[in-house]
Amino acid sequence: MASLLLRVAKALGLVPGPPDGKPQLTHALPLISFSPRRGSREVLLAYEEDDWLRTVVDTVADAVATPRWRAFKRVRPGEKRMDPRWKSLHGPERRKALAEATTRGELVELDTHELLALLEAPHPRFPGREYRKLAQLHVDLVGEAFLVLLRGADGRPVGWEVVPPHCVTMTPALGRPVFFISYQQFQGQVPEADVLWVKTLAPANPEGRGAGRGLALGDKLDTIESIDKATKATFERGGIPAAIVGLGSKNNDDGSTTGEAAEDIQKKFNAEFQGARNAGKVWFAPSDVTLAQVQVNYRELQAKELSSSLRAYVRQAYNVPPELVGDLTSSNRATSEAAKYHLAEYAVAPRLEFWRSWYQHCLVPLIDRDVILDYEDPRPQEWERTFRAMTTPPSEGVFWNEWRRFAGLPPVPELEGQRPTPMPGAGGGNNVESAVANATPHPPRDRSGEEDRV
Repeated sequence: MASLLLRVAKALGLVPGPPDGKPQLTHALPLISFSPRRGSREVLLAYEEDDWLRTVVDTVADAVATPRWRAFKRVRPGEKRMDPRWKSLHGPERRKALAEATTRGELVELDTHELLALLEAPHPRFPGREYRKLAQLHVDLVGEAFLVLLRGADGRPVGWEVVPPHCVTMTPALGRPVFFISYQQFQGQVPEADVLWVKTLAPANPEGRGAGRGLALGDKLDTIESIDKATKATFERGGIPAAIVGLGSKNNDDGSTTGEAAEDIQKKFNAEFQGARNAGKVWFAPSDVTLAQVQVNYRELQAKELSSSLRAYVRQAYNVPPELVGDLTSSNRATSEAAKYHLAEYAVAPRLEFWRSWYQHCLVPLIDRDVILDYEDPRPQEWERTFRAMTTPPSEGVFWNEWRRFAGLPPVPELEGQRPTPMPGAGGGNNVESAVANATPHPPRDRSGEEDRV
């Protein structure tokens, strides 16, 4: 029995077994297969049904899918020297290093490349932007995205298919490097080499399924949905009865049960009082009828305040400012401009860096190892910053082109290496000493005539 269990465990990939039968450690932690996390499909369906969740998540996903991707390559590929700043995880530092290397002639930016074409159109039927948005939605909601590679006749990737996370029933394990996928008309195994598994690592189990914000917000989303449905039911059906009518035993002296008597009275009431013409009529009820009125106190329930608080919590979880989802309660021009920058700085840029690192690590080696990926800076130029730069005279401490770049203007070749001239009276250190040194000497004044007059 023990040997049978051992063979079964080896077949499932739970225990490594070398061909010669000798014990050998091939992995520090034997890993088992992982099924989709509970609630993955429900969270994706909530995006389709919950208007607020869709508004918030779309605000981020649309901004992430829009920037243009860029590709750089060394002019002399044989060189072993590689500036670590070219692949720095700090976006401004990396972009500055790439620009300097391009100016020096060490790198060249590729206008067209197989990798750029793949990112722009990964699927024959869908636009690249929508497909990038779909993958970002999966990461934001569930914490992982599965890109099943489509290969050409030569075996090189020519695109990919984005498979919903809940359709991937099992992920690779030790000794079993395949994904089990049940999607559309396909059910079967896909080799691990043909799937890009992009995910946010779960702290409790990095080797397992991804950890997404949508799964973490499950209780909040369910509460918001319950409040909306309860409100709808209240206005559609009243939610709870407006009054409860009770019948005593005197109303069923004919031998009928109390339930039958109540049903008869309800039919008579509906026949006599339904419709606008019967409004306000007096109803003569049988004896021994009790009435208990029931009312819903929305102020005590605080449903509106609770719903607003939960919606704000979901919005804050995705780093979306209120101005970008239509909340202009305390907004002005300055906060509206700052909201765009806030979204790009704290929501879009980290996600683009997430995708760049995964592409550089997994996708680039499959196509061209020498390519260095980057993306356009998603941060908009602040209007206030441009206005201050254009209305403040630059000092000689900066070059003209540096000042132009700070103001959001393109550099001018004629101004390369030139500095602004100092303003009058602002270029000698101590202005008093400079004025004395540069003053024109005057001849001494003849004061003899003044003494005679005195």
